Amino acid sequence: PVPSTSAETLRKEILRRDTRMVESGRDPHRDKHGRIFTHRSTSNVSNTIHGVYFPFDATNHSGLDEVPALDLFGTTKIEREWVSLSDLKVLEEDGITLGKTDTKPTFISGFIVRQLVKEGVIKV
Repeated sequence: PVPSTSAETLRKEILRRDTRMVESGRDPHRDKHGRIFTHRSTSNVSNTIHGVYFPFDATNHSGLDEVPALDLFGTTKIEREWVSLSDLKVLEEDGITLGKTDTKPTFISGFIVRQLVKEGVIKV
């Protein structure tokens, strides 16, 4: 779901998630490689698998808006929503100062993005 999704819509999504997985042909307990999901409410297969971030500046690259945004299952197009680093709590409201608020409730990868900003990998 997009960041602006209401709490009620999120509750309904979580309640319907197992049914949607079955409808889409996805096993609600393991991924196509046999890895077992550790969190049924997310697509994370293991909390021991770490993401690799490849930051790049996509500013002014043509065609990016034509790349479709897809739902959790990659089967349904959803509306793309751009959210600022301030809205994600990575930065303070001034858009320059690193945020001090815990980003997890808003953006699970916020701490990593905040570190990339701090190290100058992402320029603000």
